[in-house]
Amino acid sequence: MKNQQPPSKASSREQFYFLTLCHTVLDSYATLLSHLQPRLLEKFATAATRNSLAGNFVSVYSVFSSFGQIIFGWLSDRVRTVHFVTFGVGLTAIGLSLLWVAPSVLSVYILLAIGGIGIAAFHPQATAYAGALAKGRGIGTSIFLTGGNIGRALGPLVLMYIPYRFGLDYLVWEMIPGLLLTLMVPKVLKFDKDLDLTASTRGTPSDGVRPQESFWTVASPRLLPLIVLFIIAAFRTVTLTGLETFLSVHLDDQNYSDQMRSLVIALFIFAGSMGIMSSGWLITRVNTYVLLLVSLLGAPPLLYASLHTDGLSFLTLLFLGNVILTSSITVNIILAQMMLRGHESIASGFMMGAAWGVGGLLNKFVGDLGDQFGLPIVLDGLVMIPLVMAPLLILLRDQPDLSKPSL
Repeated sequence: MKNQQPPSKASSREQFYFLTLCHTVLDSYATLLSHLQPRLLEKFATAATRNSLAGNFVSVYSVFSSFGQIIFGWLSDRVRTVHFVTFGVGLTAIGLSLLWVAPSVLSVYILLAIGGIGIAAFHPQATAYAGALAKGRGIGTSIFLTGGNIGRALGPLVLMYIPYRFGLDYLVWEMIPGLLLTLMVPKVLKFDKDLDLTASTRGTPSDGVRPQESFWTVASPRLLPLIVLFIIAAFRTVTLTGLETFLSVHLDDQNYSDQMRSLVIALFIFAGSMGIMSSGWLITRVNTYVLLLVSLLGAPPLLYASLHTDGLSFLTLLFLGNVILTSSITVNIILAQMMLRGHESIASGFMMGAAWGVGGLLNKFVGDLGDQFGLPIVLDGLVMIPLVMAPLLILLRDQPDLSKPSL
């Protein structure tokens, strides 16, 4: 579809950093649920159903925020418009900022759906454009993802400062920064129809711009490795989302204050941003297979040990475990984009959206198990999931090594 937008006065570099800023702000709202979860459960759940309801909240949120990315990925591969970003930021800010004033569980579900649709609209196209606007797709994608993770880690601490200090009813006013940024999006971002979105770790394709082929024509010869990448991404997300959600509840059980509990969750998410940022450097220097193997084998022991210590040891092990676990996220995305050249937004939608959706949905069962067996036991099992996924890597041994300059 022809792009009707006038050229942007901002350079590609400026647009890239503004797009990363949008990602930071959007993801600041995206993780408000984790911080509000214990208080929402106090408001709506009984002691016997608390963990199950927490799993339900995560599942509903994931259906819209994650699976919706496949639909928006398909749309954004066909329609180049900044308004996927515009409405993405706006809907996320509105939906998540209204959670505390929701009068019923059903209204919480509706607001989570609104916020989730905003997240789904933003991510596939923004991720593909971030890689294209940057000089190198690997480092560009990592910087963009890191911006989002920094927002996920530190943004809620900023947004929750006034509500924690003066009352959670003030959370509704925290939508204002997101709405102001929403108004700026069409002024700064003008996606050029000639911008090359073809996936390459070096920023430009090795064999020139390719004509568009159908999705199935591109995907069918690579179906097995794509499925393996998806399974690894999805079950890694079960661990990441599960810890983000149920660690917050677990810390509340241990009488952590709201501020301290939020600081621990922020540290955990910030560790993820450091893992993703490091992957932008490692991806061009370390064999892809080795990077995936270290990520899946190295993280579980550290995360398990963190759950059985306290104080500084708990925080240090939790931080290091998540750095290692998230260091392979960029690898998953770029490998999928390279396998699905010409359909990069759909690839992003699968690896960032559908994978996170499946991971989020499976956390419903984590919540059910938590009510049945207790959260400490369930958390122990949760952190070991990546270890179980490691043998699948043998099915990726013939895939490209992203550290090779020729790719």
